[in-house]
Amino acid sequence: MFVVKISSGFGNQLFQYAFALFLKKEGCQDVRLDKSAFKYFTSNRTCGIDLISELPTVQDRRIFYRYRSLLFAIGKFFFQLNPFVKLVTEKTLKFPVKGRFVFFDGFWQTDQYIRQLGDWETCFQPKEATPAYILDLAASMENEHAISLHVRRGDYFSKEYINRYGVCDVVYYEKAIDILTEGLPDFKIFVFSDEPEWVKANLHLPVNHVFVENKNLHPYWHIWLMSRCRDHIISNSSFSWWGAYMGKHPEKRVVAPKVWLKGCKETIALPDWIKL
Repeated sequence: MFVVKISSGFGNQLFQYAFALFLKKEGCQDVRLDKSAFKYFTSNRTCGIDLISELPTVQDRRIFYRYRSLLFAIGKFFFQLNPFVKLVTEKTLKFPVKGRFVFFDGFWQTDQYIRQLGDWETCFQPKEATPAYILDLAASMENEHAISLHVRRGDYFSKEYINRYGVCDVVYYEKAIDILTEGLPDFKIFVFSDEPEWVKANLHLPVNHVFVENKNLHPYWHIWLMSRCRDHIISNSSFSWWGAYMGKHPEKRVVAPKVWLKGCKETIALPDWIKL
């Protein structure tokens, strides 16, 4: 059995799901998903992958998480002594992967696994109809030079995380807007943000813009809506990474931060994206 941990926000869940599909394509038998993190480790988040996933899930594998409970610590210790169990991380991944029970714990934030799925879009088809609100906005984008602008704030700029995630500031967003709108006679910016009031108070947006409401919809639909735009300005967030990546316009331009995390030179932005 090959089990891939699903955790974190929906953008990261998509990366993890794509990796699971890649394992299946590579010949791994009985690939399953582990969603127990949302019950035992990150109860403030929700698992949204069921909207598109066709893979089965496993029963509780919480022993792989860092719980404070001594009982879980003991269980994890003895479980990993089992010679048929293998824990694989992004640093230890090597192909071919062999084992009776292999547990993959990572984010797998790269398009190398997605590209090898072939027609990967068919693997990401939702099991519900597109909401009317999303359809209406998508229809309006068809008649515009639509640019998606994703401003991720939230916990990124909390005291706990600002020195790690606080990469995309006002200067970044306004420079990105200037680059993508220079010389365009007509365009409209569609703003996606978890803090729209901050955006309104701090960014100097062109007159022709619209804020996409944070309606109580599955996050897939906001990513899908981003992908309907022609050009994209993303934050250092896997959420808007997917919105840009899924964009189908043959001449799309994507502006992304060249530094994804403070203190780290690596970025998951693709080579042909404009990096600021």
